[in-house]
Order: sequence, then C-alpha cells, then structure tokens
Amino acid sequence: MTVTDTVNPNYRDKYHLVRSWLIEFDESGRPWREIGLDEHGAIVIAGPSKKDYGFWLDTGMHYPDFTGEPVAEEYFEQMWAASGVSSP
Repeated sequence: MTVTDTVNPNYRDKYHLVRSWLIEFDESGRPWREIGLDEHGAIVIAGPSKKDYGFWLDTGMHYPDFTGEPVAEEYFEQMWAASGVSSP
C-alpha cells in the first residue's frame, strides 16, 4: 500500500517504519503532538512541525477513540526533545 501524504512531506517514506505512537492530547481531547516509534522504540517521525501537520492531528479522532497505555508526561517531553522538532 502506498500512502500519499501531502500535508506531511517528511513522513511520506517513513510510515512503514512506525510500530507505535506517543500522542499528546489537548484540553478538548484532540491529538496535539505525536511521535512515531519504530520496533526498537527509536523516533521515526514527530509532529506537528513547520513542514508536517501531523498524521493523527489530521483526523477527527478524540482521546476515547484511542487504545493503549498512557505514558508519563516527562517521558513524552523527553522523547519530544529528542525528536528535534519544534512545534510551529
């Protein structure tokens, strides 16, 4: 399957590497920041950024639509800093 993504140009050739996601939600329960991890937990993609809008940010999904385990805010912030992305 080929994924065509015009709002996330830096994600295009990396979707197949993502095995899990870290997603931060805003006050209304919508995705706000996202980090895609590979099978070893290494960062593959992160957004939003100046060039990439974000995969989950471009959905109508809210917190209750997601499954998975919560992570500590400190861990998310550590991974976000390691991604090198600065939010627009």
